[in-house]
Amino acid sequence: MAVFDNIIDPRVQQAVVGGLFVAVGWVYNGHRNRLRERRRRLEKMQDVQTALIAEIDHYVVTLKQFDLTATWQRIVGAMEDDDSYTPVVPSERNDTVFSALVAEIHLLPEEVIQPVVGYYNQVFAVDAIIDDLRSDLFREMDQVQRIGMYTDYIALKQEALARGERALRALRVSTGREPNPSSRVAGPSDQS
Repeated sequence: MAVFDNIIDPRVQQAVVGGLFVAVGWVYNGHRNRLRERRRRLEKMQDVQTALIAEIDHYVVTLKQFDLTATWQRIVGAMEDDDSYTPVVPSERNDTVFSALVAEIHLLPEEVIQPVVGYYNQVFAVDAIIDDLRSDLFREMDQVQRIGMYTDYIALKQEALARGERALRALRVSTGREPNPSSRVAGPSDQS
């Protein structure tokens, strides 16, 4: 810095060098903070997705244990045979995790949000029709109307199963637990 000794006061040189170190420190520290925040966000996103997988998978497995079509046929048959027969429909709770994490839904990747929200909207529709099937109004309807509502209930559960499978697939692809079907590896027939 001998060239600058005659032009700039050494105290100014020291201030400039000190300022450069501070500026470099700010930039470096900001970069580290952004990396730390990104890592924390990714970890939280993984945690949210893992919790949603657990909840959705539980309901999907439960729905698969029953042949919904056979159940519908059996219950509707009983309703048709006995006009006074009213099926007992248990209440369900399949959105505990989602309700707790709904404020964090923005953390999910875009391609996951749509199937997950679609699934839970279907679960809410099932819950609503269960409330209706358990109501006094349902018991007061004629048997044809009750059969129609019960048929809608089974159809909603079948749609919940299908939407649950789509949501699980999207979550598992996003978390790396399942390969992405749209990014398949080129096979021998794809090579030229």
